[in-house]
Amino acid sequence: MKRIFLLSILLMIFFGANAQQYVMTSEGYFIEGQIKKASGYVTLRTYLRDGNELLDSIVMDKKGRFSFRGHTEKAVPALLTINGLKSYRIYLEPSMKMEIEINPKKDKIEIKGSPLTTKWYSIIDPENIEDATVYTSRLENWALNNPKNIFSPDIMSSYLAYQWSYKQLQDHLNVLGGEATNTYHYKHLREREQELEKISVGKATPSIVLKDTANKQVSLKNFIRQQKYTLIDFWASWCKECRDNTPQMIAIYDNYKNKGFNIYSISLDKSIREWKQALREDSIKWTSVSDLKMWDGQTVKDYMIKSIPANVLVNQKGEIIAQNLDLEQLNTTLDDLINNVSYNIAGNIDGIKEGVVELQLLLENGKKEKYSSRIRNGNFSFTGKVDKTCMAMLNLPVKDGTISFFMNNDNINITGDKKHLENVNIRGSKVQDDFMNIVNSCNSNSSPMQCLMNYVANNPSSIYSPFIISNILYPYMSDKDKEEAINSLNGEATTMFQYYLLKEQQNAVIAATDMQTNKAKDFTLMSLNGEDVNLYNNIMFNNYTLVTFWASWDNMSRNKNIDYLRLYNNYKKGNNFAIISVSLDNSLTQWENAVKQDGIGKWDNVSDLKGWSSSVVRLYDLQSIPSNMLLDKEGNIVGKDLSLDEITRIITK
Repeated sequence: MKRIFLLSILLMIFFGANAQQYVMTSEGYFIEGQIKKASGYVTLRTYLRDGNELLDSIVMDKKGRFSFRGHTEKAVPALLTINGLKSYRIYLEPSMKMEIEINPKKDKIEIKGSPLTTKWYSIIDPENIEDATVYTSRLENWALNNPKNIFSPDIMSSYLAYQWSYKQLQDHLNVLGGEATNTYHYKHLREREQELEKISVGKATPSIVLKDTANKQVSLKNFIRQQKYTLIDFWASWCKECRDNTPQMIAIYDNYKNKGFNIYSISLDKSIREWKQALREDSIKWTSVSDLKMWDGQTVKDYMIKSIPANVLVNQKGEIIAQNLDLEQLNTTLDDLINNVSYNIAGNIDGIKEGVVELQLLLENGKKEKYSSRIRNGNFSFTGKVDKTCMAMLNLPVKDGTISFFMNNDNINITGDKKHLENVNIRGSKVQDDFMNIVNSCNSNSSPMQCLMNYVANNPSSIYSPFIISNILYPYMSDKDKEEAINSLNGEATTMFQYYLLKEQQNAVIAATDMQTNKAKDFTLMSLNGEDVNLYNNIMFNNYTLVTFWASWDNMSRNKNIDYLRLYNNYKKGNNFAIISVSLDNSLTQWENAVKQDGIGKWDNVSDLKGWSSSVVRLYDLQSIPSNMLLDKEGNIVGKDLSLDEITRIITK
């Protein structure tokens, strides 16, 4: 969806005494026009050479006729707009009498008496065989081949500049000369150039804090420092080109997601339902945020987004690397950036003559990698590659010789003394520097522990939050606080080794509790209408709730649905009985059609559309479908994989 920004005009209308009055001179122009079968008003917006605008409006007579008189010493562009809706470019010339006839239904304008306007349309009217790419390319070539023509900055501004980066715009403007540089559009393109310079390659990316589909704020600053490279992607559910690009974007994401790359997707949607539906239908796996303000959002303004799809590639420091890469360029750029980087750790610890140093990398999902190196006269080194930020542990051949730090593919220098390893100096790791800034800031606070707890609460996706919980706060937290803190973690925080340890500990506690109480494990999944459905929030309202596990592609499940429908109709009255059906489908369409065909839309139908990779499969260790479990309002599991007769007997009793 392209928005040609200089043609999207917000019109101000002046009538009566507010209308401009002109005195005809030798440099004057006179416009006579007629719009067939039209009524209302016509506005003439003149783009003056000093960069200002002049606005005049007139009401058409009963036959759709209108006229304008004015004065100009040199030719200038203007915009003729009908009832604030349809606009046409004309050029005003000294001593000109222009006759205009417009047919709105055919979108046709006929002009006599203005050679410049006629020439303009001969250039910008598309030729029969031109597609959009060929058309814009032809206009660009014309402007570059006519650098002194007053049409050139107008063409650039109206049809080309919205898609140009700072460098591209600067290069094109530097070509222009002569009369072309003494025009309204040239002056305003130079202003746009200055604004684009603020978000050009090498500059710091503007800050963003937006909410995801779960209404949680996601800070771009925290997000980008968790990976080596982040693509800030602007899209919308209604943007066909954006949606068409998604399969290839997913392939790129899957290829590089474990190599230090992530996507921060910003939706220009207005409807949260349509936004969520597009995410499900397209199986988008990366973080998506929005302010639901479409083109009026502050982020769109800060990044000067005039069309989508658009993107900005940034590094871990928040510096802009590239802008508006097509998918082929993005893949090539990431390949160059990621596959050609490595970490280099060089250490010098005074007092250690000789021995073996072990480097242990603590990776995602509890994975560890170990490497060893000889240390001679305090010097040692390691070289390799990590896919994303991780925790590293150096084990020196001395008592209490463990040094921990966050690292990525950086040049890291470690210096210190054998006798004072608590004061070892680590340089070159930005992620370690950021972590120490957080810790030092809280240490200077009057309540350091509360400060760290606040950090975790406000930054649940931060790579540092799991470490802060597990290595600093854990002994001081109640069981409830631990559970809430761990469950709040999301995004990149869940890729850290410490998160894995926390979940292992939490699962052990839950398993022990489940053995004692036989409680159902809670979950939240999306319903067909796009709303989140939480198990425990729903079962509390009914004496019994049957949770069924099925899929549209499973015939046995579909046959079971007939039994469940009969059961539901018999016992749904009052608060006796409810059903929640969990689908293991991958396709939203097939799931939705099956619900309609089986008539089970009377109760909650939920899914994460991940098939056998669904979270509920792991949660309940599902081995086959159809399956079910009957719960009471307290969440106790009354029975599993019950027959229709067994369910009926329990409810009746």
